[in-house]
Amino acid sequence: MNIESILVPERTKAQLQAGSKKRALENIAEIIHGNLPEVSSEDLFAALIARERLGTTALDYGVAIPHIRFAECRQITGSLFQFQEGVDFDAYDNQLVNIVFVLLVPLDKVDEHLDVLAMLARRFAMDDFREALRAADTDEELYQIAIQEFEL
Repeated sequence: MNIESILVPERTKAQLQAGSKKRALENIAEIIHGNLPEVSSEDLFAALIARERLGTTALDYGVAIPHIRFAECRQITGSLFQFQEGVDFDAYDNQLVNIVFVLLVPLDKVDEHLDVLAMLARRFAMDDFREALRAADTDEELYQIAIQEFEL
């Protein structure tokens, strides 16, 4: 599996602003709902907040991967967001997060969920990949960088 199989340009947004993790997740839920109307923005926001309460989804290096199994989701769905300024996601390395990849997984896709998370963690561990994402100025540029093949 690769990022292109779960991410579309309509769920890839650059240069967003949010003053807090709560506001970032509200914005994210609204954007995803705009592309997937069958997904309630309120239910998605509540699920994302509940997931964060279990423990931060922030990785090191200013990246977070909020991931939830979600009943309203019919297929594994990714969404990529780049924030102009870092947001406090309670990261273990104390860095602010400015790259957020949200992963929604149908309830019955447990093994696939773990496989996609592992693939994303490998990608976001790459300095060149993260820095290219941070440098993107537009949604389209962010999407094109995300789907590029980087040497693992």
